Amino acid sequence: MRLKRTAFLTTIFILISAFPYYTSQLHPDSDYIVIEDFNKSGNSFFREWKNRDTTESPWKEYYLLNENGKKFLRGSTKSNTALSIQIGKIVNDSWNIFSYPVLSWEWRVHKTPAYARENSSKRNDSAAGIYVLFQRKKVPLVSWKYQPLNWIKYVWSSSLPVGTVVPRKKVRSGVTLYVGRYVVVASGKKDLGKWLSFRRNVLADYKKYFGTNPLGNPLMVAILTDSNSTRSTAIADYSSILAWKD
Repeated sequence: MRLKRTAFLTTIFILISAFPYYTSQLHPDSDYIVIEDFNKSGNSFFREWKNRDTTESPWKEYYLLNENGKKFLRGSTKSNTALSIQIGKIVNDSWNIFSYPVLSWEWRVHKTPAYARENSSKRNDSAAGIYVLFQRKKVPLVSWKYQPLNWIKYVWSSSLPVGTVVPRKKVRSGVTLYVGRYVVVASGKKDLGKWLSFRRNVLADYKKYFGTNPLGNPLMVAILTDSNSTRSTAIADYSSILAWKD
């Protein structure tokens, strides 16, 4: 009987470890939590942020810079690259979205990819993008890379007007791998070279675009500056990613 009970408790522990959404009791008295503070991240940034899609090293396109005492991440692509490199940080044990539903960030775009449009599969590039990725279904004991996802991507578009929402969906062998929404929050060349701040209630956006609350906390926050579809160049800086109570 004792052996059976031990085996049962071990199984429960493994399952809970696979879904840390439910074990998270996070910062109940703070007005915000830090998703990433580039001023303080140091070398830990390169350990905590991973290339989400491929085994290609991301650190040729993404690197830390310091300007007048402000440390930030730069994403810079080249016109001859055939890759779209997205880097992400696991946050499901550090971001309780039901207590901290608002995401804020700063970014500065220097160059937008030429003739890019997020609503075109052949020109689907963005100067800057902040993803929030959620597990759409729970597949036990499967790596986060292979979990079915719902995601929201806030973008600086080359051409689509602010407020545009573009649906995306990927199905393979009859299985829906992800359902996503591009949300254009900045556009064009008007504010190139300027630091701009943004705030979005991600929980409210999720309810609006997917019709329900998420199953749990976000799985990952990701960053993408890309120009592979248009074979052009994109350059953007990122700073101060925080989650707020309101």
